[in-house]
Amino acid sequence: MSLHRFSRRTTTPPPVSGLLRRIAIPVRLCAMIIVLATASSTRAQPTTMSDPGSDAVIRRTDLGGTGPIDPQTQRLPDIMEMRLGRFTPAAPEIDRFNGVWDIAGAFVRIDIVLNGLVNPPGPIAFDDLFPIYDPFLYGPNPIFGYIEFDIDGDENTGGELSSPEVRYLGNVARFSGLPLEPRFSGRAAQDDTAFDGDITTAPFVDRSGEEFHIPLIGEEIDHFEVSLESPGGNPALFEAGEIWELDGDFFHRAHGFERFAFSCFSGNGKYKPETYLRFAHDIASDTTTISLVYPLQNAGSAALVSPTEPVQPNNGCAKVPGGGSEQNSVEEALDDLQFSATFADPIDRADPDFQLIAGWEFNSIATGQDPASWRVAALVGTAFSTMQSGSSRFIWTDVYPNPCVGDFNNDGVNDSADVAMLNSFIALADGDPSYDTDNNSTNGSLTWKGYARNFSLFDTNYDGIVDATDAVVAGDMDLDQLVDVLDVDDFIQALLDPGVYTATHNGRSPLVRGDLDGNGTLDGADIDEFTALVLGP
Repeated sequence: MSLHRFSRRTTTPPPVSGLLRRIAIPVRLCAMIIVLATASSTRAQPTTMSDPGSDAVIRRTDLGGTGPIDPQTQRLPDIMEMRLGRFTPAAPEIDRFNGVWDIAGAFVRIDIVLNGLVNPPGPIAFDDLFPIYDPFLYGPNPIFGYIEFDIDGDENTGGELSSPEVRYLGNVARFSGLPLEPRFSGRAAQDDTAFDGDITTAPFVDRSGEEFHIPLIGEEIDHFEVSLESPGGNPALFEAGEIWELDGDFFHRAHGFERFAFSCFSGNGKYKPETYLRFAHDIASDTTTISLVYPLQNAGSAALVSPTEPVQPNNGCAKVPGGGSEQNSVEEALDDLQFSATFADPIDRADPDFQLIAGWEFNSIATGQDPASWRVAALVGTAFSTMQSGSSRFIWTDVYPNPCVGDFNNDGVNDSADVAMLNSFIALADGDPSYDTDNNSTNGSLTWKGYARNFSLFDTNYDGIVDATDAVVAGDMDLDQLVDVLDVDDFIQALLDPGVYTATHNGRSPLVRGDLDGNGTLDGADIDEFTALVLGP
C-alpha cells in the first residue's frame, strides 16, 4: 500500500520568602533510571532505559498558548522504556525485525516503547514543496519528535545547528528542571534566548553530542505496509493490535556535520539512508513499540538484499542520485566523518562550527559500532488539531532523561537553594519588559512574554506566570505550598490513579511531589516518607 509523500490570577501570591518562613522545604533527591541487562565477561543485550509511566504532560509551543488539543480524545505520547543493542535477523532479506538480540549481531536494533495506542505521524507542513497539514492521517494519537544517539560518548562532537529549538536540549527545561547527566551541563536552554545561532556562546544548546537521530516526522514517510491488520479494521488507520512497517528516511546523521562532510560528492554532506520503522501495538500490555533495525556495516546492508549480495566498499554515500542500490551503514557514516575531519581544509578548520566534527579525526569507528554504549536523549509530543501560525508545530509531552522538576541549580535535589534562586530571579526580572508583561514591577509575579513559545525554566506549572507557586515542595500534593493533612486525599488519589490526579491538578505529574524516595515511581515505598512530612514540623 502506498501513500503520497509530502516531499489568570486575580490576587497576588505571597512572595517566596514568605513561603519559606511558613514552611520547611524538604529536600527531594531526583533520580535517573537506566537498567543495564546483567553482564558477565561480555556486554549483555540489550541496554534498557526506563522512564516513569503516566508522566506525560502538555507543553505547548504556540505563541498564544491556546492552540487546540483535547487530551481526553488525543493521547499524549508517553515513553515507558527504550532498548538498544546488537541484533541478528533470522532472514534479513525477508524480515529484518524477526530475530534475536545478539552480542555479535551485524545490526543495531532500537525499540521505543510507549504507553497505549500511538499512531504514526502524519504530515505537518514541514515540506515547503508540499505544505500539507494532516497530523492525524493515520489515527487520532500521532507521535512526533526526535530520538538522538550520542555514538562516541563525546558531547562535543555532533549536534544540531539549524533547529536546536525542536530538540531535547532546546525543550527539556519546558519540563520544569534541568537534566542531571554531566554531558548536558551548561547545554540546556533555560528560555528562548538560548537560540542565538552561535555555537560558541552558552548555553551550548547546539552541541548535543548526537551523531544520529530518528525523526518522528510525517514528511519522512514514503509509504507503509500493513503486516498485521486488526479484524474488521480500517487499512488506512493504525489500530489496536496492528503492525505497520513504514518506508522512509528514518535514521539521519546529525545535521551539524553536513557543512563539513564531503567524501560523498553527490550527498551534499547529508547521510539520510532509506530504511524501515515498525509500529507494533500489543493489546495485552496496551503499549506501542516503535522499532528500527539498521546495519552496522555494509555487509549487513548487503544481507538485506540477499545472502549472496556482494558487499560494497564504504564511499560515504547513503543513496544513489535518482535511485539505485547503494549500501549504507553506521560504519560508513562514521568513516565519512573521520575522512572529512582528517582532510578538512584550513578555512573549514577556522569555522567555529567545525568543532562538531573535529573530534572525529581521532575517534574510534569500531567503538562507535557498539550500540549498547550509545547515549540516548528523546523528545516526543503530539500536534495541534489545527495548524498554528509561525513555526509552532508541536505539543511536547515527554522527554528522556527526565529533568529534576524544580531543581534550578542542577544539583539533583529540590531544596531551599532552588527556592532562593527562584526568588532572586523574580526580583531581578519583575517589571522588565523583556520577561514580564504585566506592567507591575512590585507584585512579585512575571507574566511571561510570549508564552508558551518563549518558555521559562522557572515556570514549573507551565501556566505562563512565574511566581511563588512555582516553588516545588515535596509532599505538597494539593499544590497549596504547604504539607499538611489536606494533602492526604490527593496523595492517595495520585497513588491509586495517577491519570486522574494529573487531570484534576492542572496537568501535574504525581511524581513531581509524590516520589519522595527518588526511585522514579510513586508507590507504597513513598508512604512512610509522606507520613513523616505531614506529621513533622
